[in-house]
Amino acid sequence: MAKPDMSRNKDLAGKTVSKGGYNISYNENGYATSAIKTGSKTGKAAAPSADTVGGGGSDRGSYGGSVYDQEHFSNDELRSAAEVRAAAAAGKTTWADAHDYVERIRSNYGYSGDTDGSRYIPLEMGGGGRGNGGGGFSYEAAPTYTSRYQNQIDDLTRQILNREAFSYDPEKDPTYQQYKESYTRNGERAMQDTLGQVSARTGGLASSYAGSAAQQTYDNYMGALADKIPELKQLAYSMYQDEGNTQRANLEMLVALEQGDYAKYADLLAQYNTDRSFDYGVHRDNISDERYNNEWNYSVGRDQIADKRYEDETAYNRETYKDETEYNRALAKAQTLAAGGDFSGYKALGYTDQEIAGLKSAYNKAQASARSGKPGGTGGKGGDVYSQMYNAGVRSYDDAYAWLRAAGYGTTDANRYANGLVNKIKSGDFEKSGDSGSGGKTSLDWDQDEGIFTWNGRNYSSVEQLLNEISQASLTDSELATLKRKFKLFGFDLS
Repeated sequence: MAKPDMSRNKDLAGKTVSKGGYNISYNENGYATSAIKTGSKTGKAAAPSADTVGGGGSDRGSYGGSVYDQEHFSNDELRSAAEVRAAAAAGKTTWADAHDYVERIRSNYGYSGDTDGSRYIPLEMGGGGRGNGGGGFSYEAAPTYTSRYQNQIDDLTRQILNREAFSYDPEKDPTYQQYKESYTRNGERAMQDTLGQVSARTGGLASSYAGSAAQQTYDNYMGALADKIPELKQLAYSMYQDEGNTQRANLEMLVALEQGDYAKYADLLAQYNTDRSFDYGVHRDNISDERYNNEWNYSVGRDQIADKRYEDETAYNRETYKDETEYNRALAKAQTLAAGGDFSGYKALGYTDQEIAGLKSAYNKAQASARSGKPGGTGGKGGDVYSQMYNAGVRSYDDAYAWLRAAGYGTTDANRYANGLVNKIKSGDFEKSGDSGSGGKTSLDWDQDEGIFTWNGRNYSSVEQLLNEISQASLTDSELATLKRKFKLFGFDLS
């Protein structure tokens, strides 16, 4: 089983989901904090799939991809891979770029699909918590944040918001009770002193005046006590206000401490993301360098094959003709014979019987055209002779020269028009003008890197598929011979 995908996913913040055979838990910031294999003693049953939690929910099978991609990719990743493959099939991007795109997704899950994307090849994930130059990329977990003051902030906030309104009850005020005891005690003492003093003046006899004077003295003390209540109330309110201000000041201090801690965490997280991005860039550069080296080696290999093929062909020609002069003499002889309808001279130049038959067919068409008096015969030289040759399936200098000589052109004109036709074909003049004729049926290309054949405006992924299509098309012998020559240039001998 591949290693778990521990990359950040904001959509899964605070959730535990099943992904790639693991139950993965994410913290409130979307960072994976733990991964437990499903079915293990601690993992138990699989959690809801990441696609279900993340809002995927579409038919995964319709997106295609290997069984391993279906197992590991999210819905969005499967969908984007399918879109890239469709773009490559439509010619909007190359298959190499499409393969590279899907391989990057696979590398996040620790595997490669090999060259055709169907296999499961584990990648080395590296160690030390840092990215490496291998196929996969791993990194240490991002820093997390836990507040040291949040509980205190919450408690103090509740106290401030739920604080009772100010009210004052003297009987519940300890300060007032102290005053009350003191004033009552002093009032009673003063009342007794007043009663004693008044009684002494009357010879020690109690009188109503003495009692009234004593009571008045006591009432004066109680009045003074009552006068203290507004003062004590104001003092209590000031204390109430001071307590509220102190609570708010404490809350501001805790919030400032919290903000300071979070700012430090934000700096750590920013540095983490910077380091991770840099290391991932190095990782991707290493992969790009490795891919470049592979492509370079492949290109060198293809060049060596092409060089070997050229050497083999050159060796064959030099074995048949000791020097270029002898070859040119043989070519001139073949062209002279061809002007009279005898194409046997091309046999010594390496042409197959079928190719010679194609030349003969072109000659016969030119002769028929000359006899009918149509343009291109001896009575209608020049004009649209290039289109006539192209529509007759003529694609090479030799075929053109034979066709022109058969049509009555002299050696100088035949050479000039034959070279002109070759130049027009190379520059794509017939494709640009829309003069397809049978040209589309003999236009063959092969993308060696992707193994894709292009014929008659359509793409084919195998030789067998293309040959089956060609066999069902109505082609002339000359067109078939031209296609076989092109196949032979690509390394496919169909003779």
